[in-house]
Amino acid sequence: MVKLLFGVSDTEECRAAIKTIIRLFGQRQEVELTLLHVTPEVLMYAESGIVDYGMIESIENEKSNEILDEFEQTFKTEGIACKKILRTGNPIDVVLEIADGYDLLVIGASESSMLHRIFSSHQNSFVSSSPIPVLVAK
Repeated sequence: MVKLLFGVSDTEECRAAIKTIIRLFGQRQEVELTLLHVTPEVLMYAESGIVDYGMIESIENEKSNEILDEFEQTFKTEGIACKKILRTGNPIDVVLEIADGYDLLVIGASESSMLHRIFSSHQNSFVSSSPIPVLVAK
């Protein structure tokens, strides 16, 4: 059994990685696919005024579950069953916490913008820190 961990996010690059997973693993019966989405922690500052933390967290969880459901439905359409994990925190830390239970980490390639690659891409951190092989899919 090959256990794949697919880090999903609300980006076109991540959605494009679905095709790669289907092409490489879609016809194999011994594949277990887990979708992981990590939401950032909600930070509140005193000067921001009165904020309903629970409501903000609920909205973030709802958006995250919609993303996971979208990816799950796409794989189901192709006959691939998957598990879903939703966590809160730093994506790199969360992946490193659970990666040992998997054989391969799949992530979508960083967005093409050079500024995005420099300032907000986790791709290089995943590749350099992961204890398991990483497939960067386009």
